[in-house]
Amino acid sequence: MSNQTPEQQNYHDDEIDLRKLFQAIGRFFINIGHGIINMILSIRRATLRYKILLGTAIIGGIIAGVIFNKVSKPYYQTSLLLKSEYLNSKLVANSIDKLNLLSEEKEHDGLAKTLNISLEVADNIIDFDYVPFVDEKDIIEIELLKQQLEELKIEKQDINKIVEQIEIENRNTFLITVRLYDTGIIENLQEALVGYFKNNPFVFNRIKTNNEHLKAKIAKLSHDVAMLDSLKRAYNLNLKLQATRPSEASNNVFLGESGAVNPVNVYNQGVSLFRQLQEAEFDYELGVDFELVDGFTTFSKPESPSLLKSMVIVAGIFFGLAYLLIIAVEINKYLNRIEEHGFKE
Repeated sequence: MSNQTPEQQNYHDDEIDLRKLFQAIGRFFINIGHGIINMILSIRRATLRYKILLGTAIIGGIIAGVIFNKVSKPYYQTSLLLKSEYLNSKLVANSIDKLNLLSEEKEHDGLAKTLNISLEVADNIIDFDYVPFVDEKDIIEIELLKQQLEELKIEKQDINKIVEQIEIENRNTFLITVRLYDTGIIENLQEALVGYFKNNPFVFNRIKTNNEHLKAKIAKLSHDVAMLDSLKRAYNLNLKLQATRPSEASNNVFLGESGAVNPVNVYNQGVSLFRQLQEAEFDYELGVDFELVDGFTTFSKPESPSLLKSMVIVAGIFFGLAYLLIIAVEINKYLNRIEEHGFKE
């Protein structure tokens, strides 16, 4: 007769259950290993059984790759960097999508009209693409900010939200890529593409308004600088009169309602106004609200696959299709056996 208490009996039952559980887990992983080995053996058997088919597929793929490379027209890829505080991802994406839809048309008259280029140039364009551009300095600053936020024990999810918000601030600079057949059209295409974005009604109206404001600011600052220069000349003349002929000198130039005017402030104000004038003229002449940062580059090496690459890619595709055919044949054989003999217990 057993002297075990109910608690001891439950303890032994739990121990037995755990042992069975670990055994079941072990068998599970062993079965997975056997399954992987069996799959590898099946692939090897299929490869040997259908080696003629697979060899024919590879040879056929190589021949097709050579033909494809010789028949297909080589294409090139180039890109430009465009910056404008009026551009954003949605506006650029919409503009690029329109150009791609026009380039997919059989006749490229619409593309030629939209970009204001000749039909010959339009016929050599394949498609367009873009990516928001972030320069290396911004990337380094963002990484440093990430480290600082991590040191402050901020949640990673919150850090990602902050970084995403920072990257949005760089949305006004874009790398626009074009694929084309003839590099000889790059010069004409660059001017047309920049004009396409610059003449967008949303962008054009803001550039026009900003230029008008800059012209008015330049005129006002020029007038103020001229007036201040006149004041400084009168002030200098008065100082000379005081030094040579005190009786003819006047205090009207340098005396104000609060007393004597500090001459240093007058000259500092003149320097400040002149700097503002230079900055306004700089912005107006360079058009900093819409800039072509870096233009297209002409490459002699095409972007399209080389002969070797074409052979490898097409041969790989043919090889994969051959294996799919083998799998379909084997599945069909298996289903035929089941139909004839039924499932084996």
